[in-house]
Amino acid sequence: MAFIRKIRKGDSIYLAKVESYREDGKVKQRVIEYIGKEENGVAVQKVDINRLQVNNVKHYADVSVLCQICKQLNLQYLLGKHNKPIIALVIAHLICKASIFRMSKWIQNSTIKEELGLDELSTEMLYSALDYLEECDFNKIEHSIFETWKLLDPHDTKSYVLDVTDTYINGKHDETCVRKGKDGKVSKLKQIGLAVSFDNGFPIMHKTYNGTIHNVKILDDLMAVMAERGVNTIVLDRGFFSEAAINDMHKLKMKMIVGMKQTAGIKKDILNRINRDSIYIKANQVPLKNTFVYAQEIKFMFGKIIVIYNPKYEALKRDKMLSEESTDQDVRYVGYSLIFHNTNLDPKNVVKKYFDKDIIERSFRTMKTEIKLHPIRHWMPSRINAHIKVCYLCMCILSLIQFKCKALKVSAIDAVSELESIYKIKMMHSTTKQSFTKVVTQSKLQKDIIKHLKCSV
Repeated sequence: MAFIRKIRKGDSIYLAKVESYREDGKVKQRVIEYIGKEENGVAVQKVDINRLQVNNVKHYADVSVLCQICKQLNLQYLLGKHNKPIIALVIAHLICKASIFRMSKWIQNSTIKEELGLDELSTEMLYSALDYLEECDFNKIEHSIFETWKLLDPHDTKSYVLDVTDTYINGKHDETCVRKGKDGKVSKLKQIGLAVSFDNGFPIMHKTYNGTIHNVKILDDLMAVMAERGVNTIVLDRGFFSEAAINDMHKLKMKMIVGMKQTAGIKKDILNRINRDSIYIKANQVPLKNTFVYAQEIKFMFGKIIVIYNPKYEALKRDKMLSEESTDQDVRYVGYSLIFHNTNLDPKNVVKKYFDKDIIERSFRTMKTEIKLHPIRHWMPSRINAHIKVCYLCMCILSLIQFKCKALKVSAIDAVSELESIYKIKMMHSTTKQSFTKVVTQSKLQKDIIKHLKCSV
């Protein structure tokens, strides 16, 4: 009588059909055929590849990993009853970057429905999810994502950067007025205020505005939310500075590092007190990425002003201005810049922190290039705002991937692209009609990415 026996060879366990026979009075066994092997305790049948038919090939690993990252950020709970279509929208925006109307082909060619446990994922479902995203309390969602991030990286909670960027829309039904943006383009304009963590650029909050609202007013609108979320130190460009704004932040017990403009009053009361020879000394030198500057601190209001002197910039700018017939008074303050702060940091660390705030610019570039904030393909105002929220969620996902893949020195968008070539293939045996599923073999880098992301495929 034949039966199945496990035969161990090295680290592998093979399954063989064997039968017993008697020889010289002893019972022995002989292998009739090998029928497969055991993997992770599960029997895998051996199949003649010449009898296999491929039913379909679908994008798998990139979709699966992004779904798992969404779970790490608890999006399946935070996004309410439409969480699955919203997550599908976010993942599609990261991978295929097509409009909702043209997303159906990608849905059919990927495992997104299987990963999310959906029998159907229609265009109507996606539009309904977009509408829900605009109506829900997104402030609460942002806050919860921020709390999750603080648990994932407790060290990146000391300071944050806030800035504003422009984007443009073309919808006929949107009531946004035509404005001139920072880049000089005249069109219907949306402003996005965005705050990110200082070290890793993780987005902690955003808000969308119509038209060209002054940065000071945007700061006034956002500072209470930042204080509520426990933002302890905020780094701001000089466009956000006003005495009223910094007073309000001080009342909210917020620490700040903010650039200052050279107003007539500041020149008279602060810069005229600075002696070039006393600031331009070794003790005041601060090394930056491509140059050296010199810093001197003066008490001001409830904090301090740091006067920064850049001799290299002064030389270049002064010569140019004088060659264009500027007066000596015109070039009196060239090479100087100002920072206000109320932190406990020493002046050199404040200066370095202020000039290292370009993390926010990298976040804006990610939003506009890799995430494709523009073009905004929606015409209805509510869906335009919802589209920006989808982009914000994409930024959260990419920031988390970037953080986890830091040791691999692979960017988040490259990590996602690297996983695109891992397909799931469904096959059928032409004779037995038995179905098989095969995942394409992974490269070492792909395995490392999946491991560092703490995901599985």
